[in-house]
Amino acid sequence: MKIDCYSKIKSPYNINQIKVGDKKKFKVKITKKIHNSFSNFSGDKSPLHTSKEFCLKNNFKNLVGYAFLIECLMSKIFGMFFPGGSELCIQQTSKFLKPYYINDVLKIELLVSQKNFKAKLITIDTKIFTKNDLIYEGETLFKLSLTK
Repeated sequence: MKIDCYSKIKSPYNINQIKVGDKKKFKVKITKKIHNSFSNFSGDKSPLHTSKEFCLKNNFKNLVGYAFLIECLMSKIFGMFFPGGSELCIQQTSKFLKPYYINDVLKIELLVSQKNFKAKLITIDTKIFTKNDLIYEGETLFKLSLTK
């Protein structure tokens, strides 16, 4: 899965390098290959994700993308780019606001909203858009290391 970054990424980050207000942006195109790979991995073959006829009958314009594929994508971004492998995920909340579809480009925006230096905790707020539609909001609490 190819992820494009809009900022210079030097990972892994440690707690000293992260500030409240830090922002990172990414984008990824959800191809049919990515969609089908997730389907095979998860075993989810529900018609919402596999039958265009079912989707059209239920007022969706195409096969609906997997909500939990977004969570897998976020795991890669958090683990490989920002914070980049220096973190342990403590808590994750997710709101799936609208569906997305195969061949949509997901624009991902991360914002460090809280930092507790003593406890080595940061909170990252996530928003994901397709075109101008907000489709996802999330908040992740991480425990970071002080050094690599």
